[in-house]
Amino acid sequence: MNRGSVKTDSGLPRWATIAQYILAYLLWFLFCALAFFALWRVHAVLVDSIFFGRVNPWQLQAIEKWSLWIMGAGWVVGIFLSEGYLRKGVEKGRLLVYTGKLFLIPTIAIALSYLIQTF
Repeated sequence: MNRGSVKTDSGLPRWATIAQYILAYLLWFLFCALAFFALWRVHAVLVDSIFFGRVNPWQLQAIEKWSLWIMGAGWVVGIFLSEGYLRKGVEKGRLLVYTGKLFLIPTIAIALSYLIQTF
C-alpha cells in the first residue's frame, strides 16, 4: 500500500487565513492591554469614591484588596473568552466586526470611569 499517493482535503492553509490569525492574536494582545487599563481605571475610581464616602479604613483596605482580586479573576476569564471569540471571528470571516464588539466593552468602562471621576 502506497500511503504517499493518498490525497486528502487538508492542504496548507491559505496565506490570507494565516495573516488573519496573526492579526487576531495581535488584536487579542491589544485587547488584553486595554482591558487591563480599564480594570486599573475602574479600580482607581472605586477606591477613590469609597475613600471620599468616609468609610472605616479597615473596610477601605478590604474593599480595595478584594475588588482587585475579583476584577483580576474576571480579567483572566475575559482573556480566555476573548481569544476564542476572535478565533471564531476569523473562522466566520468577520474578524473586524467581532473585534469592534469586543473592544467596545473596555472602551465604555474607561469612558465611564473618566466620567465618574470628573463629577
